[in-house]
Amino acid sequence: MSILNPSERDTIKSISPNCTPQLIQRANAIRNRVIQFREEEGREWGEQIEHAQEIPQGFWERMRELGFHKLTLPQSVGGEGLPLELYFPILEEIAHCHGSIRMVFHAYNSIWRTVGQGSEEQQNLWLKRLVAHGDLVAFALTEPDNGTGIDLRTMATYQNGNYILNGKKHLITFAEEAAVITVIAKMDGAAGRDGLTAFLVPQGRKGMKLEPMAHMMGDKGCSHAVITFEDCEISEDEVLGEVGDGFGIAVRGFLDQSRVCIAQSAVGLAQEALDVTLDKVRQRKTFGKAIASRQAIQMRLADMQIAIQGARLLCLDAARKYDSGEDISLEASIAKANAIRMVSEVTDGALALFGGMGYSVESPIERSYRDARSLWFEEGTFEMQKMTIAEALLKNARQRERQARRSNQEA
Repeated sequence: MSILNPSERDTIKSISPNCTPQLIQRANAIRNRVIQFREEEGREWGEQIEHAQEIPQGFWERMRELGFHKLTLPQSVGGEGLPLELYFPILEEIAHCHGSIRMVFHAYNSIWRTVGQGSEEQQNLWLKRLVAHGDLVAFALTEPDNGTGIDLRTMATYQNGNYILNGKKHLITFAEEAAVITVIAKMDGAAGRDGLTAFLVPQGRKGMKLEPMAHMMGDKGCSHAVITFEDCEISEDEVLGEVGDGFGIAVRGFLDQSRVCIAQSAVGLAQEALDVTLDKVRQRKTFGKAIASRQAIQMRLADMQIAIQGARLLCLDAARKYDSGEDISLEASIAKANAIRMVSEVTDGALALFGGMGYSVESPIERSYRDARSLWFEEGTFEMQKMTIAEALLKNARQRERQARRSNQEA
C-alpha cells in the first residue's frame, strides 16, 4: 500500500503463508467495497447517527447486507476467514468514517473470538447465528469499582449443578444490541488469574438487568450499558472453555488482538484527519499565501505522516505474528500505546492547522477530534499498556540474567 495514497484500490499485497492468493483477491474486493461505502454512504450515515445519537436499525441491516459483519469469522461457519494482516487495511478504511460506524464494524469482527474459544457445540450454535443472522456478541469485563483485572468482584457460585452470578459490570459496549454476552467472573473462593471463568449469557436471561448509560463525548450513537447480575442462573453448558480459563479467554483470546484492532482504527482515523487537513492548509491563507507554503506548517504535516506510518507498521507486525499463532501481548500493548499517543498528536495538529473554525461543529475535524479520544480507553489505557510493556521487559531481563549465570556455572 502506498504511503501517500493509502486508499488506492486493489493494493493489498502479502507474501505471508497465511495469505493465499485467493484470500488476497477476496480482501481487495471487500476493501474496494468498503471504500465505495465510505465515499458514497459513510458521510450520510455518520450525520444521521451523530444527530440522532443512536444507530438506526437500517444501518445494522446495511452492514449485514454488505457482508461486513463476517469478515474475520471462520470460513467453516460461513465467514470470510480473513487473517488480521488482510483485515487491517479494510478496518483502516472504515475507521475514516464516523466513530460509531467503526465501532459496529469492530464489534462484529472482533468480539466473536471469545465464543470462538468455546466448545464445538457453542461455536456451532453462536458463530453460525452471527454469520446467518448478524447476531452480535458483547464482552462484559469492566466493573465500576474494580477495573478489568484479577480484582473483579462479579462472583460465580456453583450450586446444584448451575452457576449463580452476582455483581455489576459497566461501560459494556452494545450490551443492549447483543444476542449473547461473554461475562468474566470470579469463582467463589478462588483467587488470582486461575480464579476467573468466562460464561456465555444469552440476552434476556432472568437475573440479568441492563441499564443504558449516558452518551459519551465521542462515538455518538454507540451504546454502553451497566449490567447487574442478581442470582442469575447459568448452566454448566454455558461455561466458555473450562472453569478457570477466564483470564486466558479475556486477554490472550480476545483483548490482545482487539488492542491491535483499536490501534489500527486509530491509524484510519488519523489518516482521515491528515487528509482533510491537507486540503485545508492548501486553501487557508494568511498574508495572501496558503499556509501550506510555510515551513512550520510543512514540518507539522511531516510529523503527522511519520507518526501515522509508524503506527501502521507496528499494527502490521503484530497482525503477522498473531496470524502465525504467536503470543502478541507485548506487541499489542506497544501498538496500542503508540496509537494513543499518535492519534492524539495528529488530531491536535489537525485542529490547530484548521484554526478557530476547526472548533466548529461544522468542521470535518471537530468530530474526529472527539471520536479519537474514545480510542484512549478501549481495551486499556496508555498507562495499562506501559505496565504490560514494563512487566515484559523486566521479566525478560531476569530470564537473561538467570541464563547468563547458568552458562557461567557450566563453563
